[in-house]
Amino acid sequence: MSYNLETYKEPFWAKSGNFVRGRDPLGVQNSSISVYATLLPGMTNLTLRLRYYGMYLWLLDEYHALPTNSPFKQSPKAQYTFIRRAELITAFLMVNKHPNELSVIGNDFANRNINEAKEKGFYDIALGADQNKDTEKGSVYWDYNSGALGQYYAGSLFALNLADSKNGYFERTEDYGKQLAESYRKSLSKEVEVLFLKRINEGKLYLDDLDLLDEIALNKKYKDTPEGVFYFKMLLSDDGIKSKTASQKITSQRKESLQIFLNLIKNGDENLNIFELPLISYSSCLKKNKDEVSEASFGWYYYYLNELAHHSLEAVFWGMLREMDLKSYSLEQFLSKITKKVCDKSKILLGEHTEYLIPELISQLDKEKFITLNYIESIADSVKREDGIDGIVQGILALLSLYRDNQHKLNDVRFYANDHFLNTKYGNAIQIFHTYVETSKSLRFEDFVRKFIHTLLNEHIAVAYNKMGNGEKNLLKFVVEDNYLVHIETMRPNFTNPRLRTLLNFTQDLGLVSVENKLTESGKQLLNELNSGE
Repeated sequence: MSYNLETYKEPFWAKSGNFVRGRDPLGVQNSSISVYATLLPGMTNLTLRLRYYGMYLWLLDEYHALPTNSPFKQSPKAQYTFIRRAELITAFLMVNKHPNELSVIGNDFANRNINEAKEKGFYDIALGADQNKDTEKGSVYWDYNSGALGQYYAGSLFALNLADSKNGYFERTEDYGKQLAESYRKSLSKEVEVLFLKRINEGKLYLDDLDLLDEIALNKKYKDTPEGVFYFKMLLSDDGIKSKTASQKITSQRKESLQIFLNLIKNGDENLNIFELPLISYSSCLKKNKDEVSEASFGWYYYYLNELAHHSLEAVFWGMLREMDLKSYSLEQFLSKITKKVCDKSKILLGEHTEYLIPELISQLDKEKFITLNYIESIADSVKREDGIDGIVQGILALLSLYRDNQHKLNDVRFYANDHFLNTKYGNAIQIFHTYVETSKSLRFEDFVRKFIHTLLNEHIAVAYNKMGNGEKNLLKFVVEDNYLVHIETMRPNFTNPRLRTLLNFTQDLGLVSVENKLTESGKQLLNELNSGE
């Protein structure tokens, strides 16, 4: 019998474990997330519009100048109200004046209420933005109490040394943050500054305001303004003191990643998928020594190496869950029968090589047939056909071929991971290779498969309980009841999202890349400067 999240009832006289879905059932993806965070510091997958950085710093500077008796200065919550009203005003401006622009905070709320000003004579900003103890979830433009600034952008502003937090209040930094505030201010007329702040204070926005306030639009062209100059400086600067490596070097991986990105666009054909930057870097770095590529190029190689290792494990785990969903097994039955099915399937692909010890089997893998980058398609096909055993086979062979292809790079990988303090992140490729491959070199394939499956069962349970111990909800995808495996949910393998959409949006906002994803003249000029080392 199989269960799902809705029907499973725990066999305990206690409160329900409250099973929830989660994207990372093996707890390995944080090792990838930590890598791309070092490669693109100051960006996240949620900070999609560059001009919010300037707007927030200007708002914090204006907030700093408010008199101490201002109602907005009486508590952190009052400051959040100030910020929230500004965010909602911007949302109404964008849906009215630029309805096709994406990644606008409060966009859905503003669209739902776009006719409010015609009916009431104004947009009730206070009603749509302010929160109190009785505010119902979903009734305002943003539920998180400190707005999108607190939920999405604050971390990036902190990382870039633009803002800080003190006693619950957001503050712009005295040097770098104030510089951005001043640069943004120069993009606004005094009339717009006064009106924007007046509407924040009043909590109302009128249709007649929109033409004038268009100066704060997120898509405004600002490349040659002090504001645009600051953004260029920000993206092209080094990664800051927080990036200092174990070897005492301050990195420039954001700048180098931008260079890689622009070169990819320049050299790509019409079929180019610019979000394949990690895969392209991986393929390139496999053929080169570490000192032949930039720090960021090797970082993207390391990121994708982790991703491939994770996907291999997740494919095996998916296949295991799929089999649990089809039939009830005791733990011993599952280990024995699934191992046999996997070995039988593998013999069709590997023949007599399945009788070899693991190192010998790895050396015999056909590099054309089992090339690592092809396994993604094989795994996707297994998932599409819902063939759990094939998913396990493809995942195991993928990990073995990945290990084979990257053995010569592992010392460099260890150095990079150690130097960037990434070596302790659970689920990194080095750890996975050690746990699943290097400790099994004395085993023949059948024993290797059994150990692999057993280890993965234990790893999932350990990860899920560790998360629950840290206050998270129950992420178990199966439970063991009376020594029987009880299926809860099947999770498909997936990849992380390494902030490349944000990088694309930023380059488009700066006029470096067109909406057709081609380099503009400005983009070509900047790339020439980067490539020449200027």
